[in-house]
This record gives sequence, C-alpha cells and structure tokens, in this order.
Amino acid sequence: MSKQIRKLMAVCAVIGLILAASGTAQANWAETFDANAFDLATWEFHCYPDIAKTYTGTIQDGPGDNDYLAVGETSSVAVGGSAFGGGFGSNETFTDVRVGAVMNVVGDASRNLCGVLGRTEYIIDDGSISGYPGIIASCYVLLVNWEVGPANLRIELQKVVQLSHIMRNSEELGLELAVPGLDHARSYYVELDILGSGPVYVTGSLYEYKGGPLVAKTATMVDTNGNDPWEDEGEHDEVFASGISGITGFNEDPEPAGYYTTFDDVFSISDGPAAVNPSPADGATDVSINANLSWVEAAFATSRELWFGKKGAMQKITPPGKTYDPGPLEFGQTYEWRVDEIGASSTVTGHTWTFTTGGCLSVDDFESYANDAAIESAWPHNIPPGVTGAYHYIFLETGNIRQGAKSMRFEYANQYPPYLTDTTKTFATAQDWTANGVKALSLSFRGDDANVEQPMYIRLEDSAGKTSTVQHPYTHAVQSEPWHEWDIALEEFNTGDGVNLASIKKITIGTGNGTSSGQEVEDRDVVYIDDIRLCPARCFNLGGLDLRGDANGDCVVDFDDFAVMAGAWLNDGLAVAP
Repeated sequence: MSKQIRKLMAVCAVIGLILAASGTAQANWAETFDANAFDLATWEFHCYPDIAKTYTGTIQDGPGDNDYLAVGETSSVAVGGSAFGGGFGSNETFTDVRVGAVMNVVGDASRNLCGVLGRTEYIIDDGSISGYPGIIASCYVLLVNWEVGPANLRIELQKVVQLSHIMRNSEELGLELAVPGLDHARSYYVELDILGSGPVYVTGSLYEYKGGPLVAKTATMVDTNGNDPWEDEGEHDEVFASGISGITGFNEDPEPAGYYTTFDDVFSISDGPAAVNPSPADGATDVSINANLSWVEAAFATSRELWFGKKGAMQKITPPGKTYDPGPLEFGQTYEWRVDEIGASSTVTGHTWTFTTGGCLSVDDFESYANDAAIESAWPHNIPPGVTGAYHYIFLETGNIRQGAKSMRFEYANQYPPYLTDTTKTFATAQDWTANGVKALSLSFRGDDANVEQPMYIRLEDSAGKTSTVQHPYTHAVQSEPWHEWDIALEEFNTGDGVNLASIKKITIGTGNGTSSGQEVEDRDVVYIDDIRLCPARCFNLGGLDLRGDANGDCVVDFDDFAVMAGAWLNDGLAVAP
C-alpha cells in the first residue's frame, strides 16, 4: 500500500470521527454582507494548499449599504498559491439542503471557477497527511465555469472526494451544461439542491437573478454507494449524508495567477430543496396514457400541491402522498406538471416537468422477458410434444428488433401436422379494448426471403371463449425482410358473431392454414414479432400508396391537406445569402 493511499485512508477516518462527534443539528442561515459587516460571526475561510498565505475573504463596498463578499487568491499555484478556497458561513450541518448565492461569474482571470458547496466535510491538515498545509474537503458542488470566457460559460455538478474530482461522462449525462447565450460577463443567482440519503439527489440551477427566469438547470445527479454512471470506473465512494454549506473559488492552473470571485446574499436552508426524480421523467416521450405520476420530496415537506394538466393549462391538485393517478390520459398530448412542497414555515415551488403520451398502448414489447424460458412461458405454442420431448418454437431475440432491445423469434415447421403453428398470450384479467379511443391493433414483424409463402394470422379470444381471426392480406408477407407494421381495425374482429372487444382474454399470432406448407423436411422458417400495441385511428395503407401529401393524417390526400399547408403558406425562417 502506497504512502499516499494510507494518508487518504487516514483522512477518511478522521473526517468520519469529526462527523460522528458533531451530529446533524440543523438550522437555516443567511448572509447579506450589508453595512460592510458579516451578519454571522461564524464565517471561516480556508484554502489548499495554504502556503503563500495570500488567500482572503473580505467584504467590499457596494452601492449604498448593499455590500458583498470578495474571495480571492493573488498567488499562482506555481509559487505556493492555493488552487482551491472555500468560505463557510456556519458550522451547522445539513442533510436536505438548498445552498444559494448571487455571484459575479467573471472574476478577474480567464481561468476562474466559482460555485456553492453542500454537505461539505473537511479537516485542516498541518501537512502531515497530504504533504501540504490546508483544508482537505469532500462535498457536492455546483460550479460556474469561466475557464474559456464569456462565450463558453458552463455549469456543472461534481462530487469531490478529498479535493479530488471523481467525475466522468458528466456532459453526456447532462450534469455539465453550456449556458445559452453570449452575454455572460455579469452576475447570476445559483442554487444547489441536495436531498435524500440513499440515494442522494443533487441538482444545480442558474437564474438571471433570485426569483427571475431560469437560465440553465443540470440533470439531477443520483449518488449511491455503488459505482454510478458519472463516476470513474471502479469508484464506490459512499454518499455524503450530511455536512456544512459554503461557497468556493478556484484555479488549478499556474497561469494566469490565482482567482477572484464575488458573492452576495449567500444562504443555506433545510426547507428549500425542490422535489426531484419525476416519473414519467422530464421530457419523456411515448409515455403510456395509463401512467401514474410519482416523485421524491425533501424531508421538510409535510404536504404538497400538485399542478398538472395539458401544456399551458395546469390545474392544482392536492394528493395525499407522493404519487398520483391522473386516470386515462389522451393519446399524443404533451402534459406539464410540478410539485410544490409545503413545510412548516414555507412552500417551495418545484420545477416544471413535461412528458408526451404515445400514440398507442403497449400490449407487449417483449422487453420484460429475461430469457427463452420466460418468453416461451408467456407465449406458449400449440405444437404438442414429440417422441423426444417438447419442441421449442418461441425464443427471445436481441439481434433483430424493431424497438427497444428485445423481440420475439417465432419459428415454425408447417410441413408437419397440424400444418399451422401459433403462439398465444393469455391475460391475467380480461382486457377492455374499447376504452380510451382505441381503434386498431398494431404489431411490427419481419420475415425472411427464404421462408415459404404461407398465411400469417392473428386471433382474439374473449372471456366467453368466442374467437375471431384476421389474416394478413398477403401470403408473401412472411418473406419480407424489412420490418413492417401490420395495422388491423379492431372492428374486423367484431363482425357477425365476433369477439367481445371489451373483454379480450387471449391474443394468438400464427402462420399456416392447416395444409402442408411444402417446407423441406428439416426446414424451419422464422418471423420476428415486436411492439404489439393498441392505437387510436390508424391509416391502413397495406398497399404502400404514396401518402406523403397527407398533411392532416386522415389517410387521404385531398383539399383538406392543401388547407393545412396553406395555413402556413410562405412561412420561412431567416434566409441567409450564400
């Protein structure tokens, strides 16, 4: 074991002892710096390494009595200046916390970074642990990054362990964001929200000013005791369950020298973090119309107001818990919602989330099956066992798929009795296929050009045992190698003495017609099935007609489509001359 590793292990042990002794008696604090004085007598400023002794945190005169805090380092790290500096208004520890501040992101050097810290744990090293005197800290941090100037301002979340960043893939996961626009040489208001203990949810937000428009918001970083997607490979750092709050500035590069950041109206409150972890996820598409809403709240919340509705028309609801069933939604609609948490002393307005419902309801997308045995159990076939035991015709497919990661591989040998092969899914409870405006059954399939031409069919059975079968209009469909959607109007199953569509118990997919297919003796043909759905009105364009001019989606190219196009006649974006 290296000396450095032993030192870091010692740091962890010491920090743990300090936390165990300090406890987590929480309170809120705030600091204005007005009248050229600290409101709190408990401010502490520390840096690492603390060699040059040129790191300072001082109050500067602002207009009137609206003064502010300046945190800066004047020496380069090349001559012993600090790479990191932190200021802490209080030693009070927080679990769920919102840390906020107004900060001027410009600084006085092009490599400056600044931000706010939450759940910070630290010790002051005299040099015997790390080799240099100064603070050794672990924390969650929201950074405002000015490293490459005003045209490229960024915000990012990080988890810092003993002053080391353990982040990767932060940009790909939305934890690092470019701030829109170019006019960034100015002040912003920032918020860092941290809530939960297993997992911990960390979110960063940047606003024009406190109470003003949202400029940028990171994705929520979900921290667990395992190796998370944003952590370096093999890292298993435990979550930070509590700690103190503060502000930071730093510059790890030798040139230009030091860093300088100004802060105002800094606060840390336990009754502040907004609700997180929405389900459906923010921005989700193709959401089921039967989706329930759920979210995670901060510990201070004793009740909540849910605002929910179609985009632009949210209405207030008061659910008793942290879930809500809105009932059947509409197909293809965008919904907005937010959760305002109500605590003993305040109400915290949540972020607004959106999702869009899909055009169809899933009957089976095959994603839930773990292996061949699982899908064969859910979709048993009709072929009785042979002399050597059971035949297997139904398999889980991960290579040929239409959507997701899995489909069903359906094999058949219809040169043998009963000269047709089918597979049936039985629903635990009968399904009402007349609800929610459903008009069509849709499935995706592909075959193989080596397959023998023969019919493909779908059969429905209701809870009374009545059945109805629809055959694909083309017997050569099983030979098609591209994926196709087969859309069937549900009324086709309900002609004459058809099935009761309000009480569907079974769905069967099959090939063959009861006479020998003419396949070779050892031949097995194959069809892949994916994404079985119930849909609203569909365009049953089995003939493959050119309907690109169908602007209104009614499956007819006519003057109604011209009216749609005429409504936007001559609309244009910005034309740029070559």
